[in-house]
Amino acid sequence: MLDALKFFLFVILLLVTIMLNQHVTSKRSAELDLELLWQIQDTKGGKYDTSAEEQIGQSAEDLVQNLSIVYVIPNQTLPSGVYTALEQSMVIGSLLEEYNDVNTTWVGETDWIYRTNLSCLAEGYRYVLLTFHGVDTFASVYLGERHLGTTENMFVRYRYDVKDLCDGETQELKLEFRSPVVEALARAKDRSLPIVPTCPPNVYHGQCHVNLIRKMQASFAWDWGLAAPSMGIWKPVRLEYYSSALIRDLTVVIGEQMLESVEQWTIMVGVHLETGLSSTHLNGLLTFKIMYRSIVAKVLQVDIWAVLGVPLADESEQTLSVVNQTDINGELLVEHRLTVRKDLVDRWWPNGFGKQALYSLYVRWEDEAVNGVKLPNPDTMISEKVIRIGFRTVQLMQDPKPDGLMFYFKVNDVPIFAKGSNWIPSSILPERSYDVNYVKFLLYAARDAHMNMLRVWGGGLYESDHFYRMADELGILIWHDLMFACSMYPTDADFLRSIKEEVRQNVRRIQHHPSIAVWATNNENEVALRQNWYKTEPNYTAYYAQYVDLYVRTVLPTVEQNDRWRTVLLSSPSNGDQSIKELYIATNPQDPLYGDVHYYNYFLDGWNAAQYRGGRFVSEYGFQSFPAFTSWPEARSYGHAELSQLINHRQHNPLGNEPIFEMIRYNLPLPTDTSQSDYWPELIYLSQLSQAMIVKTETEVYRARRLEHGTMGALYWQLNDVWIAPSWSSIEYGGTFKLLHVWLRDIFAPEHLIAFVNERRLLEVVAVRDTLTPADELWDVEMRIHRYGSFRPVDRHYESVRVPANSIGLVARWDVYGHLAKRGLHPADHLVLLYAYRNDTKQRTHQPQPIAENFALLDKLKHIRTEQRVQPTVAINVVSAVCSERNNLTSVSLEVSVSVPALFVYLQLTPENSTLKQCQFSRNGFLQFQPIRTVQLTCIDPGCRNKIQARDITVRTVNELLVR
Repeated sequence: MLDALKFFLFVILLLVTIMLNQHVTSKRSAELDLELLWQIQDTKGGKYDTSAEEQIGQSAEDLVQNLSIVYVIPNQTLPSGVYTALEQSMVIGSLLEEYNDVNTTWVGETDWIYRTNLSCLAEGYRYVLLTFHGVDTFASVYLGERHLGTTENMFVRYRYDVKDLCDGETQELKLEFRSPVVEALARAKDRSLPIVPTCPPNVYHGQCHVNLIRKMQASFAWDWGLAAPSMGIWKPVRLEYYSSALIRDLTVVIGEQMLESVEQWTIMVGVHLETGLSSTHLNGLLTFKIMYRSIVAKVLQVDIWAVLGVPLADESEQTLSVVNQTDINGELLVEHRLTVRKDLVDRWWPNGFGKQALYSLYVRWEDEAVNGVKLPNPDTMISEKVIRIGFRTVQLMQDPKPDGLMFYFKVNDVPIFAKGSNWIPSSILPERSYDVNYVKFLLYAARDAHMNMLRVWGGGLYESDHFYRMADELGILIWHDLMFACSMYPTDADFLRSIKEEVRQNVRRIQHHPSIAVWATNNENEVALRQNWYKTEPNYTAYYAQYVDLYVRTVLPTVEQNDRWRTVLLSSPSNGDQSIKELYIATNPQDPLYGDVHYYNYFLDGWNAAQYRGGRFVSEYGFQSFPAFTSWPEARSYGHAELSQLINHRQHNPLGNEPIFEMIRYNLPLPTDTSQSDYWPELIYLSQLSQAMIVKTETEVYRARRLEHGTMGALYWQLNDVWIAPSWSSIEYGGTFKLLHVWLRDIFAPEHLIAFVNERRLLEVVAVRDTLTPADELWDVEMRIHRYGSFRPVDRHYESVRVPANSIGLVARWDVYGHLAKRGLHPADHLVLLYAYRNDTKQRTHQPQPIAENFALLDKLKHIRTEQRVQPTVAINVVSAVCSERNNLTSVSLEVSVSVPALFVYLQLTPENSTLKQCQFSRNGFLQFQPIRTVQLTCIDPGCRNKIQARDITVRTVNELLVR
């Protein structure tokens, strides 16, 4: 009986979940996914007639160029891409291994064909549309002998009327793809004004003219990524059957109002209806409901959920009669206002400020004919759609100040310091960006590091619906670039027409998500034009005119027409409103007194806090490091010279590895003996430590300057990666955390204690609170001066500070160097460890736990004098290890013991544990000034097969490099 009850509850919950989270796919708006049994083939022709002996020593490129092979890859499913299919069929090795980024260049330069068999029957339906939600990129589409049309923009949805072809007969559906590399090259010819840059730097090993085509700009290579000129069907293909109207998108504009002393939310709903591809008269009824899921009971430890309705302030708002005509494209926008009392719903808040309350907005279209006459298939004249919405306000504030304009986000009338990162596509192959589990992992990693904002960068993708749903659930605000980056772009009529449709479709699809905070039309194109990045100065007037045509006259108004809920910025970085006053191209788009800035420095000492000034909002900054030694799949088989060559090949920064080496030289002993087997493991460790210190220092200066400089945002570059390569990321491709990402849990903590040596050589200590209650708190701050070689502090200093809610408090500007001099102590031998405690007037019965900890270095580590350079004995003890077979999550508790203080203890699993995935240490790269420290290790262990032991963990410290 109990099992039957649980099963019944499960079925009910499953049905509710389906209704609330996806487009209904019954006969009311029937959709058939064409995801199975596609065949992919290249178009070279010829026959396989080369003997095995003749093939030996020939590359795949040679074989294709010989026209000796036709690659036929059967039984493919969607979403799909040519590179993925060739990998799965073992025609090529993994694109992400060794030198396959250049070895597989031929793939992107070849034309390919996708085909499948299709049988459809239009009987009983007025419309049958074949809809491609994403085709990458240039394809001619055929059904049977009929040419349906062509595609040229991977971000655009294409629809074709196939009703008269749906007669029950089986026909071939075929897409003939043209190489995007060849197409881009063809479009570059005979242009009087070149669209620059024409090619990426040679170090990228990339392709040219990506700015002439509407494709993920990074797919032709970037400074952090490989060239992979993808082709394929990267989003669903569906047959859509209906007889009246289809609800394609729902958009919302949510605001606040006071009506007869009652506070209300207003929801202006935009219902985007479609009637095939031509104008049609519509007569019907729209029905609106707002619902939410709630736990109503608990039976035998099983939560019982119910779907409850939110009453509208005016019951008449629940329905709307529609009598209207769709336009020549078969589209009609119907707007309707709903009102809800504020006390009946909860607000949606960013991560760290409150809960993420989400509600389901249900809209139903029913044609008037359903009730007017008896129909054989009335359900075909009904369409339904459900989206999730959040009740919140987001304002981008640009208040005047004596020296410029502020620039910050206010959510629900609360100023928000934006803490976060920049998001690039989760894969260089667009079809893999739909990996739900990996996207979830990355977004959870951002949430757990206390981030409240991610910037979707303009050289990537308009992300999957799952990405935005997860951002809604986790409270991660999205700064969303449109997909233009680091380039000039053409403005011929066809290009602008395609752009307008791209922006219109994607803004409508994404717009309802409460996580979307702001749009920016491009990444770095204003500053590139003003600062002559691409040698545009001789033709500045012409390039300026193109800039205005594209962003001011096309992209900006198209976004505003489809989203009246948000601010649209013209670029990032930009001076915001000031750039508009300066006719869209500011004299200095990086002015720290306006808008947002991107700041990179590669040769000044990044560990030195005194060099950072910041701006109102720093939307890009960061530094490179190398992925962990064990992350390189070739590391075990490659010798030092081979691995060095591979790492240099994947280093796409035109400056090479020198900035990484230079920052290490400034502060740490740099390994120089390349003959040692530990050369690369040590160098990688030091690069990650240096990156973590640089981003830590810079971020903490920005948080500390919230009041002094008006800095209200810090989004470092970048969260994730697309392959194992030197880059600015905090998370390696595949999910391994670099030291930086482990440190971010403290760097971005809502209650934090910041300490650094400022430009006056004073130890500046600042208490930070991003929490809203209580109104203020009294913190006690302890500063301990330690010798590097001793567990016991040589001195203590105490301060108290009252810290306001959602603000900062200055603890001290302490002349620590003068203090040391009076005591005859040398700064190079000492550091400061800091601890913050809540001041509790009640009698304490135990040692209080610090609410925040930090450290401050008083000199460069390489300057530590000989007598303080001690070599600790480090021991690892596995205290406990548990693996859950339900989720394959292994959790291991470790004790790290040291004989003397250890500097920046770096823990890493050995390569023999390669079957373990997404392994993370709760602490890593830490200072250990106590004999024993506990660290948690978690991994995904499929099948719970591994038993982690102490010998599986390697340890490195800076000490061992200092004592050599």
